[in-house]
Amino acid sequence: MRVLVTGANGFVGTALTADLAARGHTVLAAARGPLATGLADHITPAVLPDLASGPALDEAFAQILDGIDAVIHAAGLAHQPAGIDEAAMQAVNADAAARLARAACRQGIGRFVLISSIRAVSGPSAAETLAETAEASPTDAYGRSKRAAEQAVQAAQPAATVLRPPIIHGAGAKGNMARLARFASLPMPLPFGGLAGRRSIVSDANLASAVAFILDHPETQGSVFHLGDGEPLTLPEMAASMRQAIGRAPGIVALPFALAQRMIARLAPGMADQVLGDLVVDDGALRARGWRPVEPSGAGLGRLMRAAGAQIRL
Repeated sequence: MRVLVTGANGFVGTALTADLAARGHTVLAAARGPLATGLADHITPAVLPDLASGPALDEAFAQILDGIDAVIHAAGLAHQPAGIDEAAMQAVNADAAARLARAACRQGIGRFVLISSIRAVSGPSAAETLAETAEASPTDAYGRSKRAAEQAVQAAQPAATVLRPPIIHGAGAKGNMARLARFASLPMPLPFGGLAGRRSIVSDANLASAVAFILDHPETQGSVFHLGDGEPLTLPEMAASMRQAIGRAPGIVALPFALAQRMIARLAPGMADQVLGDLVVDDGALRARGWRPVEPSGAGLGRLMRAAGAQIRL
C-alpha cells in the first residue's frame, strides 16, 4: 500500500513512517523540514505545504496525494507556542485537516487516519474513565482545535478513522515526558511518592502498531478509537520505571501532596495540572477488533530514558 504520512519528521510521524516502511508499505513522508538521515527502503521524502496557507492547500494536497492509497495525518501544532493564537491553531489543526480529507475524498482515497488527541474530549484530568462515547469537553485551544479537526474530517470523509492517544512516550518524546525524563535523571530522590493520579500513556511503537492494524482492517473505518499501553500508571511509577531502565534504584520519597504539587509547579510550570490528576482512557473498542500493544509501558519509558541519556549527563 502507498501511504502518505504528514508530519513525518515529528516525534509521532517518525515512528509511523519507520513502522509502516518496516511492514512493507511504500511511504511518502511529507514534512515541512528535513527528515532524519539514512531513510529506510520504501520511504520517499516529500515537502509538506504550510498548513496555515488556507485555500492554497487544495492544489498542493491534490499534487501530493497523486497515487496514494491511504493517508495518515499526523502533522499539526502539538502544543500552543508563544505568539500562536487560537485562530492560528484552528487553521493549522482543523482547517488544514479538513482540506486534506476533502482532497483525499476527491481522489477516491478511502483510507484516512487522523491522529487526534484525548485532549479533544477532555482537559488535563478527568474524574471518569474516558470511552469514545464521552462527551467532548476540551479545555484549551489545542484541545478545541483537535476536536474541530475530528468533526471536520468526519464530515468530509465519513469513512475516516480517528485515533485519540493520551500522552505519547518513547525515544525522542517531547513536552512533559521529556521533562519527566530530566527529573528522573537527577542523582537525588524524587518527591513523587504521594502522587496517586493515574494516567494512561501510549508508546510511539504502540501508536504505530495501531495505525498499521487499522490499515489492515477495513472494518475499523469510520470509527473513533482511544489508545493506551495497558494499565494506567502514576507519576511515581513512571519515574521509577525510567530510573530502572538505566540501572538506578527508583529513589521515590513521599511528601505531603500539597508540598509535592508546589515543588512540581515551581520546577516545571504547566506540568503539574497535566500529571497530578487522573486521565484514564478506555481502549477496549480497538482491542475488541483484535489490536494488542506490541510493548509494555516500561519498554517505551526505557527507550525514552536511554535516548535522553545522550543529551543529559546521567
